[in-house]
Amino acid sequence: MNKSLQIRWYKRIITVIALAYLLSGFYSTESGQTAMVLRFGKLVKLKTEPGISYSLPAPFEKIMKVRVKQVNKIMLESDRKSGVEDITGDENMIEVRAVINFDVKDPVQYLFNVGNPSEIIESVSKRYLSGELAQRAVDDIMTSEKSVLKIILKNKIQQKLDELHVGVRVISIEFTDIVPPSNVSHAFKAVSDAREKKQRIMKEAEGYANTVIPKSRGEAVSIISSANAYAKEIVDKATSDTSAFTALCHEYRQQPEITARLRYLESMQRIFNRAKIIIDSDPKNSIYYIDKDSKPDLNGKTPGGKREG
Repeated sequence: MNKSLQIRWYKRIITVIALAYLLSGFYSTESGQTAMVLRFGKLVKLKTEPGISYSLPAPFEKIMKVRVKQVNKIMLESDRKSGVEDITGDENMIEVRAVINFDVKDPVQYLFNVGNPSEIIESVSKRYLSGELAQRAVDDIMTSEKSVLKIILKNKIQQKLDELHVGVRVISIEFTDIVPPSNVSHAFKAVSDAREKKQRIMKEAEGYANTVIPKSRGEAVSIISSANAYAKEIVDKATSDTSAFTALCHEYRQQPEITARLRYLESMQRIFNRAKIIIDSDPKNSIYYIDKDSKPDLNGKTPGGKREG
């Protein structure tokens, strides 16, 4: 009786163990997670939908899970945990810290093609970063070329990782710090200050030139306009005098005596209008004085005809 009870307990224990062994084949996947079923090391199933599934228990089948939509980060640093030091295109030293953001686009390649994907990504990123820094000036890297450099690095790193079948997708590259090395930071700051001063002086000179040049051009245009107006006035006056002289010459040829007489009277009229005439009351003194310094009044007449006595 005791022996049959023992056998019965052994059967129950074996049943429980077998049941637990079989139940160990159940596994679950979450959203954004991919499960790969390996049978004796060979991939037989790829499950991307979330939920509970079943596979043969170990050692027949093995489950490997990868979060394909999770963003992973790799810091580009030196062995001293500082930024990566490189020489720029203008032979300056610069220290760069960057973060590579990536996710898994092919879990099979990510797990089976390379031994350590993170090391491959870091090595490729440092290689292309050094190459791009060597082609640019330090000022451009720290200012205008920073955004362009991110895009170029992202494309080149992604292309190389695809060639190596690493199975990752580079999402973005962020520069956390771009500074000169600590041992040359003081000299770099002095050079940077000198360049800023140069730029400020150049801008001030450009501002002064933008103020003076338009003013000078305006004055030049004004002088040229005045000269052109004066020249036109002189030419018009000379043309008018020439026309009057030509007309007078024509009249003189027609009636020389009358024309000469009229010109004489006109000349005398102009003289008398500008002269001061004094007439002596004594008829014996038939002398006339003409004041050549007198000037005509506003009506073109001189104060003449004054009689003394």
